[in-house]
This record gives sequence, C-alpha cells and structure tokens, in this order.
Amino acid sequence: MWKMRVEAACVTSRWPTSFVLKQCPGKGEDRLVMNCCRGETLWGVFDGHRGMEVAGFASRTVPQLVWANMSMPNCPGPGEAISSALRQCHEMARQEGLKAGSTAVVVVTLGDHLYCASAGDSRVVAGLYGGGVMRMSNHHSTFTPEEMTRIQAAGGKLECGRLGGFLPVSRGLGNFDLESDGFSCAADVASLPRRQVEFVIIGSDGLWDVISDEDCCRLVRQWGIAVASEQLSITARQLGSNDDIAIIVAGFPADGMNTGAAAHMGA
Repeated sequence: MWKMRVEAACVTSRWPTSFVLKQCPGKGEDRLVMNCCRGETLWGVFDGHRGMEVAGFASRTVPQLVWANMSMPNCPGPGEAISSALRQCHEMARQEGLKAGSTAVVVVTLGDHLYCASAGDSRVVAGLYGGGVMRMSNHHSTFTPEEMTRIQAAGGKLECGRLGGFLPVSRGLGNFDLESDGFSCAADVASLPRRQVEFVIIGSDGLWDVISDEDCCRLVRQWGIAVASEQLSITARQLGSNDDIAIIVAGFPADGMNTGAAAHMGA
C-alpha cells in the first residue's frame, strides 16, 4: 500500500523522483513517504530503531500535519510548520502508547524554496547546479560535541557514550523512556532557493554509513534521477551496508517539468 501511494505521488509531483526501500532480514524498520498537496511536494525518511511502529506511524501522519500547519492563517513559516509537525507526531505517538523510536528527515517544496527538517542521523544532501554539494540536515548523535553539550545542559546523561547505554541517536521521534536522559524531538531546519538545487538525496544511515555526500552526488549525476536510488542501494550493499536502506532522489530541472521518464519506482 505504501508503495502505491508513493508511486501515485511520483506521477502527481512536478519533480522527477526515484525511491527505494531495501529491508534487511530481522530489521525492516525504515520507512519513506512522498505526498503532494496544492502543487507542492513532501518527501520523508524515517529510520526506526527498537521496532518499526514509530517510523511507520510517522510516515502515515507527518505529511497531513505539515500541510495542515502550512495552511493555518497564523503559520509562523514553512520551517516551523515542518518542525512543529514532527513535534505533534511525537506527542501523538506518546498518546498512542508507542514504544519504539525513529529518526526523521523531511523535505518540502514551497514556492521557490526547499525546506528541510531533520532530527537524528538520517540525512538530506543537495546536489547544487554547478557541481556543488551541500548537506541540508544536521547529524544528531551522542558522539558529536554539540549534542553532548545539549544533553548535559538539559540535565541528561550518557552511559558508555550513549543514551540508556545503547542508543547513539540523540534526536528523533518516540523513545519516550529516554527523554529524561536527553533524547529530544526538536528538529533543525534549513532552506535553499530551489533554483540553486539540481537534486536532493534523502536517505537513512544504511546509505550514508558507507558512501560520502560527495560520492553520492557524483553517482547521481553519472546515473541520472531515474535509476539513482536503486543504483545507490546496490552500491551501498556492495560496500558492506548490512542495515535497512531507504533512499529518495528528487530532481529540480530548470524548466520545472517532470517528463515522467525520471519517476522510476524502486521496490
């Protein structure tokens, strides 16, 4: 069912998109989503841990929360609308009694800009016109100095360098039993003028743990949008990734046209 919804969004969207979700036996915790509303497009990747329920809940819930927030008369801005949707999803998951956790990265078009909200270690990388590379997301891990400082300032604690002694991801959704240790649903927000962006790669750490931002962008330019997601997942496996892999590659042609040829659907 999720695949049919994403395929339908690929047809509806102005922006050529390919996607792939490769689950590992015994894991199966990654989720991805693509959704269109009023001519705009949302893409998201949610990398679950300790179970799949929060990632699945987020993939079903976040798009409509984002669109609802953006349509509010008093909306403070697109970035806040997206980050607020992630906070809302977090609290709704609490009310549902969900026990697992998930990262969250969401990219949304609005007018002439792209907006990104990130919480966790999933990643969004923009390939810029002219050959540049820019990471739009932030990496939230207990091993980064900024997150260690934040956790300590909030009165949290690390055991063996991790939350609860086992979780290296310091932000995301769910993980309610680790909030007192410093886990947070607060997302970082970034934006870029769409005219500067040739494409974005949105992926879980099953991709980024084995391929650099620069190499991913080089390979997308080499292969093209239509086959990039599938080929990146194959390359990640060849390089030793044994994790779930969720990848979305969306292009932003200068003429703003989705010819259909690039809307390749990965399984």
